[in-house]
Amino acid sequence: MIKIAAISDMHGMLDGLDPRGCEICVIAGDFSEQIGFGRAAMKAQRDWIHDEFFEWTGRFPDMTFIVVAGNHDLCLDPAITSRYASDSWKIEWPSNVKYLHDSGVEVSGLKFYGTPWVPIINYMWAFEAEHEKLKTVFSAIPENIDVLVTHSPPRLPGYLGDVSLEFGADSDKFGSSELADAIFEKKPRYVFCGHIHSGSHNSFMFGDTVVQNVSRVNESYEVAYEPAVIVAD
Repeated sequence: MIKIAAISDMHGMLDGLDPRGCEICVIAGDFSEQIGFGRAAMKAQRDWIHDEFFEWTGRFPDMTFIVVAGNHDLCLDPAITSRYASDSWKIEWPSNVKYLHDSGVEVSGLKFYGTPWVPIINYMWAFEAEHEKLKTVFSAIPENIDVLVTHSPPRLPGYLGDVSLEFGADSDKFGSSELADAIFEKKPRYVFCGHIHSGSHNSFMFGDTVVQNVSRVNESYEVAYEPAVIVAD
């Protein structure tokens, strides 16, 4: 039995965040501090990851962190960092932090897969993708995954991954139908996502899969939610 904590959308706010007691901590994107756009802001974000974030994960040396980027994590998107090729954007991830970008890892006998992509917002953010690319990247999710970590929530008919309708559930920005199709086909046991900060954050069943939005902040970017905790066997 493995105890897993799941959180996303910390937006640099780590104070009081303590997943102690869990063997694994899943982070579903938008974890870093983001203070603007362009080279200087991205370098500051990269430095924040190396300094504050790794200092925080280092407090829990016996815990494994499974990390996926989100649309605010600009310094992790190769399509954006390539504009500033003279700078080094390589992140030296500590041994207990597993960064997943359309990739997987097995930890304590559980199979994890992570993907950062979100539907187009306004062509300014990281990991935005048109529908055809979303279909491609989400179709690559393998079968027999225990925990799927995505930044985008799935877009479901009549229900948008626990997103409050007042925040525009009729918009493509608020979930991916391509992700919903992939979850229905590949049937991971658990899906943790973020990106949208509203909703009750309760888990719900989509077919055989448990899906849960685990953002830490609300729509006002105030800390409002605690990590979700599950026990997986």
